[in-house]
Amino acid sequence: MSGIKNMAVAGAIAGAGLMGGVVGAAMVGASAATPSPAATTPAAAAPAVGHSNEDPTHEAGESAAREAAENNGTATYGGGGTAPAQ
Repeated sequence: MSGIKNMAVAGAIAGAGLMGGVVGAAMVGASAATPSPAATTPAAAAPAVGHSNEDPTHEAGESAAREAAENNGTATYGGGGTAPAQ
């Protein structure tokens, strides 16, 4: 009797796995068939935030290294050599 019981349990497990695979495939197939919304045209780029003074007069007297430091956030702004809190 133990052999029949083991076979029944094995059959139930195999059947459950098969059904899970069928249901999962149906769900993935349904989501793949659903068209996604059309891509929107990207808006114009927002102005850069967090950069130092970008005025042309200010930029003219600034070295390329200083501008790079301002753009990547490593520039110091006087008063003790620390960058402003963000």
